[in-house]
Amino acid sequence: MMIRSPLVTSLLVGIAAAQEPSAPPTADDAALLAATRKAVAWIERQAKPVEGAKDAVQFPGSAEAEEAPTPIVYGGSAGVLLFLENAAKVLDDTRARALADKAAAGLLAVASKDAHGITWAGAQREEGSAALYVGDAGVGAAFLARAKLRGDAEALATATNVGNSLLARAVTEGEALHWDKQVEIIYGTAGTALFLLDLAAACDDAAAAARFRNGAKAAGRHLIAESAVHEAKPAQRSWRWQLANNKSYTGFSHGTAGVAYALLRIGLECQDAACVQAAKDGAEWVLALAMSKDGAMCFPVASKSTVSLGGWCHGAPGTARLFLLLHAATQEARWLEAAIASAKWVVAQAGPADAAIPPAFPPSYCCGVAGALEFFVDLQRATGDVQYGAFARRAAAYLLQKAEVDGDGLKWANGANGHQAGKDRHNVDLMLGAAGEAFALLRLATLATNPDPMVGLPDRRVAPRAMK
Repeated sequence: MMIRSPLVTSLLVGIAAAQEPSAPPTADDAALLAATRKAVAWIERQAKPVEGAKDAVQFPGSAEAEEAPTPIVYGGSAGVLLFLENAAKVLDDTRARALADKAAAGLLAVASKDAHGITWAGAQREEGSAALYVGDAGVGAAFLARAKLRGDAEALATATNVGNSLLARAVTEGEALHWDKQVEIIYGTAGTALFLLDLAAACDDAAAAARFRNGAKAAGRHLIAESAVHEAKPAQRSWRWQLANNKSYTGFSHGTAGVAYALLRIGLECQDAACVQAAKDGAEWVLALAMSKDGAMCFPVASKSTVSLGGWCHGAPGTARLFLLLHAATQEARWLEAAIASAKWVVAQAGPADAAIPPAFPPSYCCGVAGALEFFVDLQRATGDVQYGAFARRAAAYLLQKAEVDGDGLKWANGANGHQAGKDRHNVDLMLGAAGEAFALLRLATLATNPDPMVGLPDRRVAPRAMK
């Protein structure tokens, strides 16, 4: 999500181990798996029963939250369900599996139906109500992950119903379709299209797969139409985040990097040359804004900004996913070089291994350390270079050190993540809370397992392979 308070250099300064009397935690696989189990235990205690529904729960945004739980990925139950399904699979954990069953039941219990089909948006649909992180597509993605990890036909049927509902309520204009004015990954058409692509890949029914794939392609046409084309060689184009006063953001969550990533996936999987070219044009625009020094590369938050951040949302751990996917698709060395230079910048922010940790840095999946950790796991998977996994373990050691013991569980304080929620709040959800920190630890613990046993959100892939 949008980061409103510019931190001094990066949200990732200080991943390195602290100079304290006792040695920092060891981030070996046993410790990572143990921490994941304890995170499940803490998350279980935050579950809220759904009134009138048996064995059904939802999760609040934070343990201290007074507002009602929401079903979405960002701040809500769908993201927690995605984590729980992965924990149940990797750990073969009955506690996580039972809690995931209750979370799935909870989401179904609070769903509604309208003339178009299943929805969690209610009668008054707002901007982003179809989206991946804040809308129906994200809930569908959680059920799709459940279907893949369990071979669950009912979960696949739910995800399929979500896809059908999204297509039914889309606004069609010629060969293009969209849901509202938003184009980016979190609130907009780009993220929704990625869910449709993953759903198409999971469908055994050829007609259904074609329907979802064609929907994604039509969404790509809309994204192209909404771009700004710049006079430059090579060609460049960008997108604006309408909800942020129509500014041109560069990063993955709300900016051109994320839209270009979605277009590249659409172009590759739908064999659409126009979408592929638009993605390349977007990558060229982002790359033209890069700031490089000593072989390291970072990116401004927005086109006219001088602030560079280190999280998935607005920094290199998100933006470089576009470069990794481009390299996998084109085999052009320059894209891999850009991804590696981006990683080098993140490493530089951590400082030397004996550097002290500053007092508060966010552990979160969206804005902080957990998202960077996952990027380095994927970087090693993409390149085979073990130095990236080694850095991921430094990040994991930081997360283990920042974890707070709460009974038989572990939780993480939100930290200075720019969401006006500091150490007095302990989020539960995937993007800002314990589900995200633990998800990242689990990714690292399974780094040596091939193929990757975990299923993430559909915007996390760095290789153009089908996700059957």
